[in-house]
Amino acid sequence: MKRIVVVSGLSGAGKSTAIRVLEDLDFFCIDNLPPSLLNDFITIVMNSSIDKVALVLDVRSAQFGDLTSAVKKLLQTYEGSVTVLFLEASKEELIRRFSVTRRKHPLEGKMSLSEAIDAERKMLDEIRNVALIIDTTDMDIQTLRERVSSLLAFERTFLIRLRSFGFKYGLPTDTDFLLDTRFMPNPYYRAELAPLDGRDERIRDFFQSQECVSEYIDHAVNLIRIAAKQYEKVGRASMTVSVGCTGGRHRSVYVVEQIAEKLSREFKVEVEHRDVNR
Repeated sequence: MKRIVVVSGLSGAGKSTAIRVLEDLDFFCIDNLPPSLLNDFITIVMNSSIDKVALVLDVRSAQFGDLTSAVKKLLQTYEGSVTVLFLEASKEELIRRFSVTRRKHPLEGKMSLSEAIDAERKMLDEIRNVALIIDTTDMDIQTLRERVSSLLAFERTFLIRLRSFGFKYGLPTDTDFLLDTRFMPNPYYRAELAPLDGRDERIRDFFQSQECVSEYIDHAVNLIRIAAKQYEKVGRASMTVSVGCTGGRHRSVYVVEQIAEKLSREFKVEVEHRDVNR
């Protein structure tokens, strides 16, 4: 089923952070889409391969059409597929944020900042009434990310990328955790095992007889699980774990396969064996 999230709310309340969270959740995101184009755009989405789309619709969009009517029509037409998030904060906090960032409120010009905030709140009141509300007055960025993620928990699919590699071919640069397996017994020095790789049943039998290997894997799985849950809690969508041995053919490949098997019960897992064929 297609999922549509509309992000709206007061200027300075954190909409930019919310849309970045949705980008991390693999949403196709558009900021400041004119309401007059909303229906045509969603029609295109419904006939495309895009499953998740997020739109920022706020007072900047209102100058191009009736914002409230566009959102209500979207909710009626695609009932069950649309979620509206509305971000707000106290006037005092919004004034403080604009003072710190020195940015101009979209409605400032002929009115003061205080008046602009009041006018914006009134313009968006009907959208607020049909939305999930997030009050960011006392929130830091991390807490806001957690809140957005929790409200859209049905969308969360945290990804753990597991990569085996050989140290002699260089360290991977895009990794969050690096595990070293070079202390383990090396099948390379047994003639009947050397041509094989860590996915072969005979290599598995070799390592399963080594108590230190299974103990290491259990500890690694627990460490990765703790980190993954915390990363997910703060709004990240994925993490990468690289497991190395000397050549990237036996030990690291076996360990990655074992870790993947255990973690795939809780998370989405992707496996890459970078150097297994070198």
